[in-house]
Amino acid sequence: MAKKSKSIIVRHVHVSVRGIKRLSRKRIFVWFKKNLQGHPFILAFVLSLWLSELLGGSVFSSERSGGSILRLHTELFFIWLALVFLSNLLKEKKLPARWYFRKRFVFAMLALLPPLGFVLLWSGAKFKKPTKIAFSLIFGLGFLIYSLYTQQIFDKAREKTFFDKIVELVEQPKKNIYLKKAAPDVMKDFQFPAVQLKSKIKLTPSEISTRCAPAVVSIKTKKKSGEVLGIGSGFLVSSNGFIVTNMHVLESAYSAEIKIGDVIFKDTYFVNAIPEADIALVKVEAENLPFLPIGNSDTLVNGQPLVVLGNPWGLDKSVSDGLVSAVRTKGDITLIQMTAPVSPGSSGGPVINEQGEAVGITTIASFFITQNLNFAIPINYIQKLIKN
Repeated sequence: MAKKSKSIIVRHVHVSVRGIKRLSRKRIFVWFKKNLQGHPFILAFVLSLWLSELLGGSVFSSERSGGSILRLHTELFFIWLALVFLSNLLKEKKLPARWYFRKRFVFAMLALLPPLGFVLLWSGAKFKKPTKIAFSLIFGLGFLIYSLYTQQIFDKAREKTFFDKIVELVEQPKKNIYLKKAAPDVMKDFQFPAVQLKSKIKLTPSEISTRCAPAVVSIKTKKKSGEVLGIGSGFLVSSNGFIVTNMHVLESAYSAEIKIGDVIFKDTYFVNAIPEADIALVKVEAENLPFLPIGNSDTLVNGQPLVVLGNPWGLDKSVSDGLVSAVRTKGDITLIQMTAPVSPGSSGGPVINEQGEAVGITTIASFFITQNLNFAIPINYIQKLIKN
């Protein structure tokens, strides 16, 4: 059986070799001409791939070397060649009708993928010539306008720095919050407590965790139906239940459960928010709760140690530490860039200095790039929550 299989393979190799030996420039030219005309759908598909690279600005970009441009065109050529061989192998040309020349399909391609549609329109679609000309003008003009518009968008996107994109994420419009609202005078004469100067001694990360973790809360938001919407973090800033978190943690929420220690508060009241800074203030009805003192984020310097507390992926009161990488400002937004790792679920948690003071509110973790590039809102923004 093995001998028979081997003889079949050898026979096919000999046939292929004889075919290659019989090749001539004329035969190769005839073959390419025949298959270029015989497979307009494949040609249009490969042409669409090439145009998408061209309109993306990557084919003839000054940043691309001649070798990479040659490699791109070689890859596209072999894609076309492979599809043609596959099509011939399946004997596509013996089918009674080429479905891709049907009027509805051609019209759909003109609307969705014009380069492919144009090739199909002029290579076999059963439209009258005036209709073909009209479609070419209409869809060609639309494709040109769309291409120029998308190119402008790509150019603007390339001009933006990574920090510009981070600021846009923080400032982006937030969805409504449907929590019960606190009484209008709930913050009358309210001041955020601060530690006394004499107690401002440097603490180790473990000491910070022991002292501050009880004031860190877990927030579970729910839809109107009662289905869980998401989880996040927050921290108490007063003994009577005021909690700071991110506004995006509360987006679209009709209710929120706040877990403080082993106690779960099911009635959470919305107090105030600064949407453009992604900060929100909520309250639970309780007294004598542990809380974090508020520091001064304006005193932060590069290289300063920080500790982040939160509930990443629902893991309560997780601790990470790092340094202030930089304090960056763009427009009206200032952000703390830090190396302390942050994961989803920690949003709204406190960033704490060596004195055990909250100096920031975790807002964005670039976990999709690196765990050493994370951002927090400076704590001084919460003073605006009192004034608003």
